[in-house]
Order: sequence, then C-alpha cells, then structure tokens
Amino acid sequence: MSDDYSYQVRRLETRTGGMEHELHSLRSKLGEVEDLDYELRDIRGDIRSLEDDLSTVRNDLTELDDDVRGDIRDTEQALKRLTGRVQALEAHLLAAGGAPLADLDTIDPEWKKLAKTASHGWNVRSGLLPERRREALRLNIRHYEQALEERDEHRGKVVEAAGILASQPRTSREYKQAVWDFGMSRPLAETHDQRAKKLAGPAQAARAALAQDDTLRQAKASLIEQGDKAERTLNWLLRGRLADAVRDRALLPMWFVTVLGPVPPAHKAQEWMDLATQVLAYRITYGITDQVVALGPAPDEYVPRRTEWHRELTKDLRRW
Repeated sequence: MSDDYSYQVRRLETRTGGMEHELHSLRSKLGEVEDLDYELRDIRGDIRSLEDDLSTVRNDLTELDDDVRGDIRDTEQALKRLTGRVQALEAHLLAAGGAPLADLDTIDPEWKKLAKTASHGWNVRSGLLPERRREALRLNIRHYEQALEERDEHRGKVVEAAGILASQPRTSREYKQAVWDFGMSRPLAETHDQRAKKLAGPAQAARAALAQDDTLRQAKASLIEQGDKAERTLNWLLRGRLADAVRDRALLPMWFVTVLGPVPPAHKAQEWMDLATQVLAYRITYGITDQVVALGPAPDEYVPRRTEWHRELTKDLRRW
C-alpha cells in the first residue's frame, strides 16, 4: 500500500513537473505575443507618422502649386501692362513721325446695309433647327425603323418555322430545328414589337418636326443666302480697309490697339486679320462707337446673335 502510494505520488509529481514545463513554455509564448503586439503597435505608430508626413507634404505641394499659379497670374498681368505701355509708346512714335491716322469708324451707308442684311439672315437661320437637333430627330426615326425591321425579321422566322412544324415528321432534323427556331424567334418578335410601339410616338413627332423645318428652310432659303452673301462681301471690304491701313503703317484707333496691338504678328498674321475683321463687323452691326472698348459693353439681356458673338470675340481677344 505504501509502495503504491509512493508510486502515485511520484507519478503526480511527474505530471505536475510536466505541467509546470508547459506553463513555462506557454508563458514564454505569451511573452513573445506581447512583444509582437508591442512591435505591431510601433509599426502602426510609424505608419500613422508616415501618413501625417505625407499629408504635410501634400499640403505643402498644394500651397506651392497655389503660389506658382499666383506667380503665373501676376506675371501675365505684368506682361499685359508692359505690352500696353509698349503699344502706347509705339503709337506716340508713329504719331510723332507723321504716320497717317487709320479711320476704321467712318462707315459707308452701303456697308451698314450689308451688316443689316447679314444680321437678318443670321436671325432667320437661328429660327431653324440646328443640325445637331436634326440629327437627333433622324436618330429617333432610325431607331423606330430598326425596331420594325427586327420585328418583321423574327416574325418571318416564326412563320417559316410554323410551316415546317406543320409539314415535317416530328423525328426529322428539320422539325427539331424548327422547334428551336420557333422558340427563339417568337419572344424576340414580341420584344421588338413592344419596342417599336414605344418608339412610334417619338418617331412620328421627329418626322413632323423635320418636315416643318424643311418647309421653313425652303421658304427662308433666299433670305439666308442673301445674308451669307452680304456677310462675305462686308468681311471682304473690312479686311481690305484694314489691310490698307497696315500697309500704309497708319496709326490704328486706341480701341483697336488695346486688344489687337498696332500691327499683326508675323507668325499669326492670318488669324490676326480674321479676328480684327470680325471685331470691325461686330462694331458696324451693332453701332459700337466706343473709342476705348473695342466691343463696347456686353448686352444687358440675352440676345442670341449679339450675346453669343460678343462672348466669342471676347474669348478670342484674350489670346492677343
């Protein structure tokens, strides 16, 4: 009994020792986990610090970009002021040298009639549908017609398949193919039929709008053609007057020089002449007599031709 008890005690001590060893090993592992957790915390801290640094860099770049843009704007403004001074000096030098004055503001009454005819032609044209709108209407019609074509195509396949089903043995290859064709084409025919019904209204309205526009175009064709011809003639006359002034080294008006300079640039003479001609045409068309501002003030209210023309010329003049 004593030996058996001693054996049980030793066995228990052995198991206790093994458990203590496992406990020690577990504590070591827990320590490693704690160390790993600390390391992870350090890494997370480094990541946050890096993100903060990156955010700071981005802010610095943004501020730098704003500064650069500001410097560019300041430089552009300074360049414009300097260009204006140079142009003024050139004008004084030309005047002191006895250069003739270019009269761009005295307009022949016939030229004013041309401007009026051109403007009327433009107004008539503005009452017509723009080509982009006409194309959209034609697209509505095409979609409707395509839906009808696809519906009819699948209906034809259904009729053909039905004929085969009614005349061929069930075991034949033709019969089996017809079953498949019938099952595929019938729902497609119904789908395209529903689509065609939805598109019928817009297509009908599109046809009516195009027909009305075609009738109006035919009725107004003469006025539009007269307007186009008057515009071409007026531009030719204005361009000739300006070309004569440039050739004679005449002193151009201040309203002209402030936006286009005293002479055309050698590398963009064609663009300069085209834009200058348009500015002259605008002044004649709307009776602009301002001696400082080339286009005069923008219209107070939206007037289709004048507002759009003023906006377009203002944008183009910024390049000069």
